[in-house]
Amino acid sequence: MAKCPHCNYKLKIIDVKAECPVCGINIPNYRWEERLDEDAVNAARSFAGFNRKTKAIKNALFGTKQRIARFVLTFAPLLFFLFPMFTYETSLPFSQGSQPVSMLSIILDIVNGKLDIGGHIGLMSLEKSGSAFTVLYAALILVVLGIVAGVLNFLVLLLSSFGYHAKGNVVLCYISLVTFAAAVVCIVISSSMFASSIPEIMTLKLSYSLFIGMAFFVINIVMNTIAMKEFRPLRKELLTQELEDIIKYQEELAKI
Repeated sequence: MAKCPHCNYKLKIIDVKAECPVCGINIPNYRWEERLDEDAVNAARSFAGFNRKTKAIKNALFGTKQRIARFVLTFAPLLFFLFPMFTYETSLPFSQGSQPVSMLSIILDIVNGKLDIGGHIGLMSLEKSGSAFTVLYAALILVVLGIVAGVLNFLVLLLSSFGYHAKGNVVLCYISLVTFAAAVVCIVISSSMFASSIPEIMTLKLSYSLFIGMAFFVINIVMNTIAMKEFRPLRKELLTQELEDIIKYQEELAKI
C-alpha cells in the first residue's frame, strides 16, 4: 500500500482524495518542482549514457579502416556456403556422374524434398562403405558447427562493440577454424576409405572452399586480436567516463 510522501502515513483503500488525511498535503503535487528537476537530471544522464554507447559502437565497428575491414570480413568465411566442399562420382546405373556438394545444395535438396535423410542414415550401416559414409557425414556436421560459430561471431561482434570487447570473436573464429580443419581431415579420410572399399562405385574428391573459409577465419582472428589491443585503452576511457557521469549525477541530485 502507498504512503504519504510527507508524513509516511499508510494510505488506505478508502483514502481516495488527493490530500493526505493526516497532514493535508496534496500528494500528487508534493514537491513537484523538485521532481521535475530530478526528471530533468535523469533524462540528461540517460541521454548522455545513450550518446556515449552510440559513439562506442560506431568507433568499435567503423572507427578505423582496419575495423571497417574487420566488420566486412566477418561475413567473408560464410561465402563458402555457395561453393562445393567436395565432389563425388558414382558409377551406379541411372547415376548423375560427378556431383559437387555445397551447403547450399544440401539445403536446397532438403527444402525441395530431394534428400532422402533416412536413406543416408542407412548408408552408414553398410558393411564395406558404412564407415566411410559415417566419417563423411561427421565432416558435414563439423562444417555446420563452424557455420553456426561464424554466424554467432557476427552477433557477438555487434554486442561486444558496446563495451569495446573482442575476445569472444577470437574464440568463435578459432572454433570455426578448428571445425573446418577437422572437416577437411574427415573428408580426406572418407575419400581414402571409399578408394579402398568401393573404388569401382564411389569416388570422393576434396574441393577448395573449406580452405578459403579457413583462410578468412585466420584473417578474422588476426584482425580481432589487433582490435583487442586497440580496445584496451578505449575501454578504460569508457569506464572513466561512466564513473565521472555517476559522480556528476550524484552531485546534481544533491543540489535539488
